[in-house]
This record gives sequence, C-alpha cells and structure tokens, in this order.
Amino acid sequence: MIIALIRLMRLYYTVPIAAGLPVIIAYVTAGNIRPIGADVLLASFSLGCVIAATYVLNDVCDVTADRINRPRHVLVGACVLRRTAASCSICLFAVGMIFAAACNRHFFLVMAAVCMLAVFYDLFSKRIGLFKVILVALLMTSLYPLALALAAPADSPRLNALYIFPLWLFLSALGYEMLKDIRDADGDAAVSPRSIARHSRKPGFLAAARVIALFAGALSTLPALLGCCGGIYLGTSLVAVGLMIASTFSPPARAIPLIYVQVFLVTVGSLVDLLVLTP
Repeated sequence: MIIALIRLMRLYYTVPIAAGLPVIIAYVTAGNIRPIGADVLLASFSLGCVIAATYVLNDVCDVTADRINRPRHVLVGACVLRRTAASCSICLFAVGMIFAAACNRHFFLVMAAVCMLAVFYDLFSKRIGLFKVILVALLMTSLYPLALALAAPADSPRLNALYIFPLWLFLSALGYEMLKDIRDADGDAAVSPRSIARHSRKPGFLAAARVIALFAGALSTLPALLGCCGGIYLGTSLVAVGLMIASTFSPPARAIPLIYVQVFLVTVGSLVDLLVLTP
C-alpha cells in the first residue's frame, strides 16, 4: 500500500516542478547565486507536499473517469483504499502548509491560495468545462508568485526574463492539458455532461492545442533574444522549439511527453545558463 501511495504522488512530476522554485528564485535575485538557504529548502518541500497532495486527491476524485481512460493505472480502490488515499492527501496538504508557515507570511498566504485552487480543481474539474484547462495553467504558473513571495527582486536583465517565463509556462501547461483532455475525452464525458469533453472532442480543439504549444515553444527563445539570458539558454530553447514543432505533427498521446520534455529543458537550460554565465 505504501508503494501505491507513493505512486499516487507522481514524484516524476512533483519533484521537477518543486525543483523549479529555486531556479525562479535565482532569477528573482538577479542571478546572485548563494548557498541555498533553509527558507528555499523549506519552500520547495512545502510546494512538493502540496503538489503531491493535489495528485493524490485528483486520483481519489477521478476514479470513475480513470477506469475508462486508464484502467491499468487505477490504484485507488484497487491497491489502496479510497479513504486511505484521501487521508494521505489531507496530511500532505497540512504538512505543506506547516512548512509554508515556517518560511514567511507572504509565502504562506500565496500557498494557501494555491491549495484552495488545487482542491477546487480536484473536486470540480469534471464540471467546469473550458475553465478546467485555464485553472491547471494558472496552478502551474503559481510558481512565480510563490518565488516573489519568498525573495526580494533585484533589478537586472535576469529579472526581466520573468516578464516572459510566466506566459511561456502558462501556455505550455495550457497546451499540455488540452492534449490530455483530448486523450481522456471518453472518461470525462461519462462522468459529467458539463465536462470539457464537449469541447475537446471538436476538431478545432486539437488545432488550438497545437498552436498554443508551438507559440509557447517560440516564446521560450525571447529571454535569450532580448538579452535576458545567454547562449546556453538559447541553445536549449531552440531544442524546445524543435520539440514543439514535432508535437504539432504527433497524435496527442505522443505530443504530451514532448511538451513535458520542453518545459524540463527550458528550466534546466535557464539554470545552467545562470550558473555558468553569471559573474
């Protein structure tokens, strides 16, 4: 059962997303690399707990749809009791908020808002139509206000990149989620007539998802082209553009991991660029 609970936390998503917070904080502080302080470690752990809690609760709420869309991957009810999974989610949310309180008041308040949006998404995602994908993208982009709540911004070209990165991540997450909803349309439609399936089954929905993902890839090059980042970042962003071009010629099931890799590459590229090229 413990292994099943860990699988529900989706650590392959939770850890990279939480690890993105220190990268953003480094850009907020103008690339002034310093030993990672306890506040950053606490904040990253807090965020990781909240992300894991969101994934666990999502599986608790979406059992019916998941049995249609991904029957082999359903763990709640098969490997772990629904009540146990729900209790695990509540504990993870609580631990996340406790560690957020240990950071500072502003970070705690922003994290509280993120938790409320995440719980709302898990409980009502199958009944809010198109707002579902927008909410997911907003939750992903919440990394930026969380970073700003933790660190004081310092004026520099690195900081200016943060005018672009949030929009890039928002659009990447939006395209990613739209493709997932196309893949999962059958289960969504079976759960509620007000689900996003009434939109995701339309031909134009796939075209829109591809255009959004492609635009996000192109947008990732701007921080380098505007002088906010250096050549290392430019190289990884060009690879990201290539991945997004490939995603437009791929079916949704294959395009989804391409967008995930694109986000990972841009994040890692921005970090390496910062570490190597910042004086």
